[in-house]
Amino acid sequence: MTGIDRKERLGAAIRMHREEQGLSQRKLALMVGSNQTHIWQIETGKVSVGIELLCRIADSLGVKVKDLIDF
Repeated sequence: MTGIDRKERLGAAIRMHREEQGLSQRKLALMVGSNQTHIWQIETGKVSVGIELLCRIADSLGVKVKDLIDF
């Protein structure tokens, strides 16, 4: 598995949890102190995510970091 595959899988997991909760990318971005474009880039696997932001995303979605990483 490549780094790109991992980023895409992480992004897909974030999107799934976000959509399950009825959150927009903009709302999640506000919750984690980011912006909608950055959340879109994460969800599409375009950028890497630092551990601090990943933890804030997990906390905002009410899940554990390990729930977002299935690889």
